[in-house]
Amino acid sequence: MSLTLDIAGDIRAAVASMVPDLQAAVVEAVRTAMTDRLVSVEAAAEIAGCSPGALRKRIARGTLPVVRCGRSVRVRTSDLLGEVRS
Repeated sequence: MSLTLDIAGDIRAAVASMVPDLQAAVVEAVRTAMTDRLVSVEAAAEIAGCSPGALRKRIARGTLPVVRCGRSVRVRTSDLLGEVRS
């Protein structure tokens, strides 16, 4: 019986040590999601400093992720800023 309790205690200690890191990751993800905006291809091109056609080529190649809703194509600002930085 004591072996089971020791294992349970070790598991509790391991989980307790991971909770702060997980909590920080969740807070950061929520913060990013709340501040992330969807913009049109034209607005994204203006932010990136390129033409809408050049941005559409990146979208067609799959190097820039987009959100499609019906016929509408939107770019997340966080994806765009990541693309501009690299």
